[in-house]
Amino acid sequence: MGKITVQSFRKLFLIIAFTNVGLVSAQEQYQIQSAIDSTSIEIGSVINYAIQVQDNKDKLVVFPDDKSFSPLEVIKSFKIDTLDEGGKYRLLKQYALTQFDTGHYTIPKQRVIIGDKTLFTDSLQVEVRDVILDSLKLAPIKGIMPVEDLSETDWSKIIYWIIGVLLVAGLVAFLLWKYGKQKEIPESELPAYDRAKLALNRVDGNTLLAENKFKEFYSQLTDAAKSYLDEGIAENALESTTDELIENIEQLAKSGRLGLKKDKIAQFASMLQTADFAKFAAINPSLEAAKADKAFITSFIDEVENTKPELSEEEKLQNEAYRKEQEVKRKREKNSVIALVASSIVLWGVVLLFTFKDVQFGMIKDIIYSRSTNGWLKKDWFVSSYGVPSISISSPDVLERRQVKISQEQQQLILGNQMYTFGGIPERFFAQLNTISFRQQIDVSTEQIFETMPQLLAQFSPENITKNEEDVIAASSEKGKKFYGQLEVTQPETKIKVKLNYSTLIFTEDGGAQVFLILYEMNDSAAKKVADRMLDSVKFNSGS
Repeated sequence: MGKITVQSFRKLFLIIAFTNVGLVSAQEQYQIQSAIDSTSIEIGSVINYAIQVQDNKDKLVVFPDDKSFSPLEVIKSFKIDTLDEGGKYRLLKQYALTQFDTGHYTIPKQRVIIGDKTLFTDSLQVEVRDVILDSLKLAPIKGIMPVEDLSETDWSKIIYWIIGVLLVAGLVAFLLWKYGKQKEIPESELPAYDRAKLALNRVDGNTLLAENKFKEFYSQLTDAAKSYLDEGIAENALESTTDELIENIEQLAKSGRLGLKKDKIAQFASMLQTADFAKFAAINPSLEAAKADKAFITSFIDEVENTKPELSEEEKLQNEAYRKEQEVKRKREKNSVIALVASSIVLWGVVLLFTFKDVQFGMIKDIIYSRSTNGWLKKDWFVSSYGVPSISISSPDVLERRQVKISQEQQQLILGNQMYTFGGIPERFFAQLNTISFRQQIDVSTEQIFETMPQLLAQFSPENITKNEEDVIAASSEKGKKFYGQLEVTQPETKIKVKLNYSTLIFTEDGGAQVFLILYEMNDSAAKKVADRMLDSVKFNSGS
């Protein structure tokens, strides 16, 4: 999705200021103007829409709600900006709109109520274009790497090496605990000011900003500042909104509990507002402004620390007693944990030494010959919808849409073929979803669709395809077929044949065909779990 930038809103302001598209009431008392920053966008990009109203101070103005922009979707409705022009107010209301289907759309007339009068903006035309992929810039598909022959691996030697390493590690841990130097105080037990400074030092502004990760950059800055303020300065700072936190700080300054000046508090409020836009609306400032915000937060925390009242003698004694108590507790916990870990390592090593002949080596093989699929099982998955009819699938990452060329002969039967893929040859895991729409009702079976699989996998030169099939029911109760088995592909460079597992779900819903294919390497237990989880998640969305 396209990002909402400060520059785009500035451009929108200029359109409103210099384009006379407004409506004026008969008495010339109220004036409304509306504008968009672009009439043509790519699918999923942002259209910035603004309404400007000029009215008397004593009149209530009601702007349109989010539902009135259909068929476009409102992804962000911004607060109203107010400019006092003596006897009148100039109000600016901004919306961020988008659309996820291509076509020509009309933004309806929007109703604005000023006092007891109702005015309407003009309707606006918008074109939403598809994203065109340049096939010349795509990296060529490489051949599948051959599976290394591990049949002669001496696993007993590997087990002995693992046991030896574990025993040595346990001995080293014991010696470090017994004779090592005193460990530094954990960061969680440092004063709030020291922890805030450490957190700010860890904010890698150059890398995050170079990668356009403004959201992460400002999240780390505000978390460091709010965590510091939350401890003994501004109560509930972490849970407070920007307005609530600034109001709290202003009260502390007025009561003398903080020696901050008004301009410093105003600058802190401006930085928090910039952070909110970057985190929640993807409105990013310039690189120079972002770097300046980090320097300001550092100086702001320093100034708060220097201006807050000193602790009383009683509070100082309480803090010293707490520090000593924590130090004793930390030493006691360290002794218990290290002793438990060392004894567990030695015990595990002895058990493996006498029972290694009966150990199943599958888990160890997965560790030694780890694949990216192991990491996929541990991360948070995405649930996204694809194609027409809309199908939702849970996957380690969002499937990418691919352009599909349809020949003139195929166009006589096929209305559209939307394709989405995940993974690839380097990961040795490949998933592909096709949602095919026919121009007219065609009586086609799942078996006939499966027979086209060699053409679908032509890039892999499949051979010796075995086939098993069974009836399946999607999570949303649609009936289909599952075809699964093994096939061989030839590695182009080495001419070595590699065996792969495949699973294919085929449905014929809504006058079309839906094919979800997964290929994964044999003997990769993690890949099988990923494939099964993705296949089990297939669901047709109602009303699609």
